[in-house]
Amino acid sequence: AEVGKAIIVLGGGNAEVNSEWRIFSSVAGYVYNVFIKRQFDADEDIHFLSPSLSDIEGADTVTTLETLEKAITDWAKKQVNNQVPLYIYLLSHNLGDKFLLEKTDTQEKYLSPQLLDTWLDMLPEGTPVTVVIEACYSGNFIAQDGIKSVLVDEDRTIIVSASSDKQAKIARSSSFSRTFFSLIESNETISNAFEQAAQKME
Repeated sequence: AEVGKAIIVLGGGNAEVNSEWRIFSSVAGYVYNVFIKRQFDADEDIHFLSPSLSDIEGADTVTTLETLEKAITDWAKKQVNNQVPLYIYLLSHNLGDKFLLEKTDTQEKYLSPQLLDTWLDMLPEGTPVTVVIEACYSGNFIAQDGIKSVLVDEDRTIIVSASSDKQAKIARSSSFSRTFFSLIESNETISNAFEQAAQKME
């Protein structure tokens, strides 16, 4: 059976502009390796976006709004369906409900829940999509002020590392991602992994 396809997105800019680059790149690399251990093929099944291609193993493309749109609406769209799920892992700084996707000396570009929803809507109907967001205040991708986000849909599982009013604690050794994905690596279901990781992060 097809394990599925995965898009790993490291946002927040490269080492020059992101003070936490070492931690971020280490966590993203860890997640990449967990997918490989779960039988995802590095070339065929994983599309890895990173602000720097040289400093990280497995990176395919530089992280931009355009490359992420293409990864979902072109690369994934051709390969996923109701039998082949899509996993998207997003890691960056978050400000409110916006995810800092690109950062350079001169500009910052954000990914909103609305934009992500628009792209995911282009996938074949019934494709199971799991989105994992590791960022401060990432709960805003599920709901804001008690109003459900447009991202929330029946074939989608949205997992966030922090509630909408909390910062995520992302450290090299302890982060939601590392805890969650280590459980996934040992074959836990997504819901079990989430519950255990959430308890541990409390």
